[in-house]
Amino acid sequence: MSGKNRSNVLLVEILIAVFFFMLSATILVRVFAAARSLSVRSGVETEALMAAQNTADAIWAADDVDAALEEMEFASAHGVWTKDCGDYSLYIQGGVEPAENGSFWRGEVRAYYKQRSEEGMRSDEELFALPCLRYRGAES
Repeated sequence: MSGKNRSNVLLVEILIAVFFFMLSATILVRVFAAARSLSVRSGVETEALMAAQNTADAIWAADDVDAALEEMEFASAHGVWTKDCGDYSLYIQGGVEPAENGSFWRGEVRAYYKQRSEEGMRSDEELFALPCLRYRGAES
């Protein structure tokens, strides 16, 4: 009788150890998946920031902002310039504002991260908004 109880206790101990191992493995897999997701998002955010800064610099240097944006392959619709860049999108909205001795081109470059939900639905999350300003002096 005592041998049977020992084998039952040993079996329970083994089951507890297996359960603990399975629980630990599940938690570790989730942690590594979350770390991977965070790493991918960080890379996309860095890439989007560099693209937005390059776009803002091009706007600042351009004499004709619309032509410069067309050259960078942005599409215009209803006063908003858009560019799909894979994992993120850039949106530019702005226009010329008169000033006392010239004019300003004032606008914003916005970046949106494309997220996919488990149901396959897409929702864009705004990463940042980068203001752009270009002063044009009075024409002679």
